[in-house]
Amino acid sequence: MKRNKLIILATAISLVAGIGTLSRFSTKESEGEWMASMEEESEGRSIQGAIESFYSMRLNEATGTLEPEWIKEAIAQADKIKVTSRAAKPIVWKNMGPDNIGGRIRAFLMHRDSANLMFAGGVSGGLFRSNTGGLSWRPVNDLQQNLNVNCIAQTPNGIIYYGTGEGFYTNGGGTRNGSPAFDGLGVFKSTDNTGKTFTSITNTKSWTRCNVMLAHPTEDWLWVANEAGLYKTSNGGTSWTLVRGGAILDAAIDKDGIIWCSNNIGTIYKGNVDGTTFTSVNNGITPGGRTSIAISPQDPQYIYLLGSSGGSMSGVWRTTNGGAQNLGDINWDLIVAKSSVTDIFGSNTQGWYDNVIGVDPLDKDKIYLGGVGLAVWDQDKGYREITSQFDMPWNSGYVHADKHVIQFNMRTSPPTMIVGTDGGLFFSQDRATWSPMNRGFTTLQLYNVAANYLGHVMGGSQDNGTQLINFSGNSFNGEPSKSSAEVYGGDGFDVEFSSFNPAVMFVSTYYGNVARSANGGQSSSTFWDLRQDGKVPSDFNTTFTLWEQSEKVSKLFLAKNTDVWVALNPTDFSTPVAWYLLTASLGGDRIIEMDHTPDGDHLFVAKHQRVYRIDSIQSAKYDPNSGARVVPSKIKLVNITPAGANGRTVTSVNVDQSNPNHVVVTLGGYGNSSYVYETENALDAVPTWKNITGNLPSMPVYDAVVDVDDANRIVLATDLGIWLTENGGTSWEEANTGMARVPVYEIRGYEYHPWEGMDLYIGTHGRGFFRSTGLLTSTKKIARDATSLKVYPNPAKENIQVSFDAKTNGKVAMEIFDIHGKKMGASQHESVKGNNVYTINISDLASGYYFAKLTQSGTSGTVKFLVQ
Repeated sequence: MKRNKLIILATAISLVAGIGTLSRFSTKESEGEWMASMEEESEGRSIQGAIESFYSMRLNEATGTLEPEWIKEAIAQADKIKVTSRAAKPIVWKNMGPDNIGGRIRAFLMHRDSANLMFAGGVSGGLFRSNTGGLSWRPVNDLQQNLNVNCIAQTPNGIIYYGTGEGFYTNGGGTRNGSPAFDGLGVFKSTDNTGKTFTSITNTKSWTRCNVMLAHPTEDWLWVANEAGLYKTSNGGTSWTLVRGGAILDAAIDKDGIIWCSNNIGTIYKGNVDGTTFTSVNNGITPGGRTSIAISPQDPQYIYLLGSSGGSMSGVWRTTNGGAQNLGDINWDLIVAKSSVTDIFGSNTQGWYDNVIGVDPLDKDKIYLGGVGLAVWDQDKGYREITSQFDMPWNSGYVHADKHVIQFNMRTSPPTMIVGTDGGLFFSQDRATWSPMNRGFTTLQLYNVAANYLGHVMGGSQDNGTQLINFSGNSFNGEPSKSSAEVYGGDGFDVEFSSFNPAVMFVSTYYGNVARSANGGQSSSTFWDLRQDGKVPSDFNTTFTLWEQSEKVSKLFLAKNTDVWVALNPTDFSTPVAWYLLTASLGGDRIIEMDHTPDGDHLFVAKHQRVYRIDSIQSAKYDPNSGARVVPSKIKLVNITPAGANGRTVTSVNVDQSNPNHVVVTLGGYGNSSYVYETENALDAVPTWKNITGNLPSMPVYDAVVDVDDANRIVLATDLGIWLTENGGTSWEEANTGMARVPVYEIRGYEYHPWEGMDLYIGTHGRGFFRSTGLLTSTKKIARDATSLKVYPNPAKENIQVSFDAKTNGKVAMEIFDIHGKKMGASQHESVKGNNVYTINISDLASGYYFAKLTQSGTSGTVKFLVQ
């Protein structure tokens, strides 16, 4: 994908500290102002941007739809390939966390018989189980056929059921246009009442959106609502009866077994005593759209509705005579009218997305409303918000934004309130002090990932900002800490570490905002100038890539709308950064990803249907006196789009960091036949592209990395996890050992220890970070590929001579690493066929062992030397 999956060299870039931003590591300096600004920022954000930017990459480009049959076919193809997979170097993944932060949760269950047994489902991360009352969690089964858990219930006989597929979106009526959620595979059922193993109820596999699930309080009856209607089973799922047609989005059941439900246009229904017939009971009210329902446990006559219309709150209604024999006599009172103060869904109008209501179990006149925030209403004091959306160590009222679950644990006194959010689970006994309950609930939905030579990992995530794991938290079972901290807020996207200084990092949020930190994320600042002031909005998904040549010589390439900008030396915090426009001629559709050659002279740009190459970046003249939108002289733009990418969504472009002529392009969209293209002459005027999709399942491919030690080994990030070829794309196999089959939007490869090989890092969209050393080799032989690499004198003090035999004329990349993998220097050289000797100054290196790595056109070697 963009950003140089294999860290090697780069060129220059400069920066200046702009607007300062505190992170979660911060001191209390300006805390009040910071928190107020972040509260305001939340009001302006919406999940809609993520839908348009990311989930649209799954849609078929020709039809603009996502049909369940295409997904099922891809899974069937993957299952068939998995049986015969036999990689010579299999990839094994190890989860890195975070284990203290959760992702979006809509399914939560407290076991009816076991006090400490609880279940929680991530919408793209699977079902988790806790036997410690929520103090810790473990996944139930990573190999379950579908991990998109959306609802859960338990019948009186102890059997637990959960439904898959998330349907709470603007297309709640069941259409597939622009659908952002991950499809389900119907209902799963536990084999016993402990919920340790589950099996699929096969006659429900066609249900791709299970919105709500209800169990009768005394009978072993179960209801499941999906986009087609409300279904009932009274025989454990052997057969189902449609009892109410239409897209049912919410439902609730009272202590006597009476069901109330609502559809996607705000029609309210009440069921009969056995839940087989339903009658409309709006009786004059018009909630408008998605409407949540809650029933008082104290008094089933009290029914509450939280309505939305166009995403805004339309009102809160209550009836106190829900049991009226004549349904026409049920009266609704508007108890909370819409206003700028009471709209719990905020200015971003997300009532179709986060909409939940609950009644206090001890007070039928008190309710809790969940949207972006969390509020309470009672008969005496009316409406008021009771939590804050921003996580700081001193903020005991923090509950993550976007509420989806409100439940009460009646086994505690007073009852513990449990809230499920886009950031996992939170609980409170006094409704004033809140605590997370996410230990081990590893369901973070990541978009991007980066790592440094210390093994620290960072990634941008859905509604959880930029998360950093630097092993500074508590460790368990002798393993490094998996706790993460949010170092930048909002929805996080592209991230980068400096390969020379692990404390230097770059982070981003939506719409083109980029910031940098020189202290490992403890604080960060934007770094705009007069040419690029950062005010022009960009695509929701912020895309950039960092090239480095030394600790202070670097370039950061940033996509802003259809422009590509470059910042000179952004890793040098001692001088102001200068921004220059590289190109503004890429058309109207968005830039999705970028990647650069090791020398930083060429930048490849992936757009919706095209691939471009920007040339002569290093030799261009960057004139500080030029106009803001003047492209530096010598810059060239070349359209190199593969023929097979016409009309398709190009999701990534990836440069082989051992050979800049070798480039891999990936494509998205279900229902197609080609997804991966490769060229071996990417720097030519008209590159030749080859389709290397092979036997890969027909699924979106989001990213790729080429093994720096073997160009035939290519690793893909896809909608079904990680896939690998060891023969240049002739055949592919699944590479998800150690992880669930979850979507992965980005994969990064790093050879920070060139004497060993490449580490892989991924940010999954539902199960957090993973690392693999499966591509690591044993200590490499220096003379690999007949380079005859030698270093002398060895030991040395001032200079070393690096000698090698080149097979062809061309460019050579030279890098120096210390024994920990920190890059100490990098340089570019020209070589001629035959023997070449370069003089490298090492006078600035401290005494000790180092490694010199040389790379040329797919050939590389590493040699160890001693500095005295």
